[in-house]
Amino acid sequence: MSTPTAHPPSGGLGLTTFERHRKAWALLAGLVLIALVAWLALRNHGLNPTVFADEWYYSKMARLQPLAEALVPSYLYLWLFSASTACGAGFLECVRLGNLAFYLAAVPFLYLIARRYMERHWAGAIALLSMLAPLNQYTAYFMPESTYYFGFCVLSWLMLTRAHWPLPLLALAGGAVLGAMSLVKVHALFLVPALTLYLMYASWNAGGAWLLRGVGAAVLSMALTVGVKFGLGFLLAGDAGLSLLGPFYQGAVNNDGASARLALLAPAFINGRGHLMALAALMGVPLAILLHGLCASLARGGRQRGHDVDLLRVYVLLMLGSALGMTILYTATLARPDSNEGVRLHLRYYSFVFPMVWIGAAATVHGARNLLPRLRWVIGALFAIVLALAWFKLPTYAGNPVDGPDAAALIMPTVVGQQPLGHLPLALLIAMQLALLALWAAGRAQAGRIYLLTALPFSMLVAQGLIWSWTQAHRPDGHGERAAKAALAHVPPAERGQVMVAGNDLTQVMRVQFHLDHPGTRSLELPGNAPLAEYQLPLEHRWVLIMGRHEVQGAAAVVEQGPDFTLLRVAPPAQAFARVKLSEQPDPAFIAGIEGLSVIEGWGRWSDAKQVVFHFARPLPRSFGLIINGRAYGDNATLPFVIRVGNVEKVFHLGWQTEAVNVRFDTDGAARSLVIEIPKPTSPAAPGAPGDPRMLGIGLSDLTFTEARPAIMR
Repeated sequence: MSTPTAHPPSGGLGLTTFERHRKAWALLAGLVLIALVAWLALRNHGLNPTVFADEWYYSKMARLQPLAEALVPSYLYLWLFSASTACGAGFLECVRLGNLAFYLAAVPFLYLIARRYMERHWAGAIALLSMLAPLNQYTAYFMPESTYYFGFCVLSWLMLTRAHWPLPLLALAGGAVLGAMSLVKVHALFLVPALTLYLMYASWNAGGAWLLRGVGAAVLSMALTVGVKFGLGFLLAGDAGLSLLGPFYQGAVNNDGASARLALLAPAFINGRGHLMALAALMGVPLAILLHGLCASLARGGRQRGHDVDLLRVYVLLMLGSALGMTILYTATLARPDSNEGVRLHLRYYSFVFPMVWIGAAATVHGARNLLPRLRWVIGALFAIVLALAWFKLPTYAGNPVDGPDAAALIMPTVVGQQPLGHLPLALLIAMQLALLALWAAGRAQAGRIYLLTALPFSMLVAQGLIWSWTQAHRPDGHGERAAKAALAHVPPAERGQVMVAGNDLTQVMRVQFHLDHPGTRSLELPGNAPLAEYQLPLEHRWVLIMGRHEVQGAAAVVEQGPDFTLLRVAPPAQAFARVKLSEQPDPAFIAGIEGLSVIEGWGRWSDAKQVVFHFARPLPRSFGLIINGRAYGDNATLPFVIRVGNVEKVFHLGWQTEAVNVRFDTDGAARSLVIEIPKPTSPAAPGAPGDPRMLGIGLSDLTFTEARPAIMR
């Protein structure tokens, strides 16, 4: 490994009076830092929750349920922020303060990294600029971004300022931090290839018998990453901590076959093009400097003692490339023709690397003028072409402040007061980047530092303006807050978990669940203005909160009604007089025979025909209720099932997961059969291929027959 290098002398754009007034500058920097922290705390204070489903799920997983039940394996983050429970009703404010503490804790590590490559005042400027980075938006949300960012800054500090450590020790330290980061966000696992390649490069750069040493370091880092992830995960969450990706992400991976992965190429290209244009507009000059420096290092053969900046370039580009590649592929999996998912630019999945890019841009100002001058013009021209494309194409992508306010501020039309400015910020930023690229290509090595004083603050101010308007729009109570407050006023605390929230906007539904703050609440999506059907009335929940205006089929006791919500009280379930478990042979005294069902399995039985018919040993009661626990197969989850008793016919829906529906019948009292019509029987086997030949449609776990009672209290 290379030895620590001396810090470069002041010069060029250096502040000429800095050394003479160092204490005054340090005091000023401290006051600016305090002001920035106070501003962020005041900006975040009092906001309603904003990002759904993320904030609701993280709150529920951290505070309201065992870690083993978490959908994502962010066990370390969830454990840390479970402490917010001690804040009572003010838990969200405590979470925001915790986020801000982690965000602030990253500043010293950034300063120490930058200090290795530049003078104090430039290192301090980068550290202060990091507080203004659009990434600070996520300190306002119940999300792990700030904690993850802190972990990455610690990892970067280890890799870049402890480069003189023995390589095995450095590999172990990096693996331990990366393993802990993977328990904050599982995305850290996609940085493992970048870390191992960096360690291999560091070994090669140090010379000697580098290959065996580098491979050993790479294996050590991977082993400790895995060891910390699974070991600490097991300590925190038991057997659930041994899952690699967790239920949510593992399910997405399992659903993709080889053909599906090939189909990702087209959406990945479209999304990757958008990220390239956004990066060129935001950081064209720093990226050009890093690429040129890497090429210059390779041209001279590397391995030059004193060139620690080579390690910086390789580290930054590897980390940015790994995180960006993961982001593009993940977004491609979400792309659908009927949605804008494929053109969303999720910069928050890799914007934690941006401060390292700034350091790389400002690190090299001496001796760079004569390095591959023609290549500078080539790289500058390529970035200029991308910037020209960005002017025309970048606004066609979806701008969402939650995905990345830095890019969204350039994509979304700008309005100041009542004055629309269109895409003026994008135009100005492109002009700045082009001017700085020309300056740099002409041999002005200070272009990277000029970027820190011009284009970077400008893009930050534009993004912070968008963040301010976005966050402050969530300060007043909205639809979800008004409905939640009504429920909190009427539903006893002991029954908060017995509320079903229904509506056509799941964001508002989850907003209500967040405020009710109980893991037992249930959500139900009602498309458009569809009514709340009788079979959708809950069996385990005593309250229904309907968001918007939806008709309720059946008698209803309205507890409170506002202009955009209705709170109903549900009667307790009726007494059951019979239950048929489909995982067992039915009682012949009740069920005389069954048609259309396949073999008995541990959970129940699948249908294997167009109809499922239950024949009863005696006529069913004139009036009764039927609770069906089941699930649908394939397209049947989006289609209506028809159930018929005698001449009475009802319709219900089931999803892919097992759920309960409640249907009531009023018949002539002579019916001795129950028929379920399957909308689309489907074979799991591909056409012409071997496999399960059954024609599946509905999976039935059990049927419960109840006495006739109204489903909702009058």
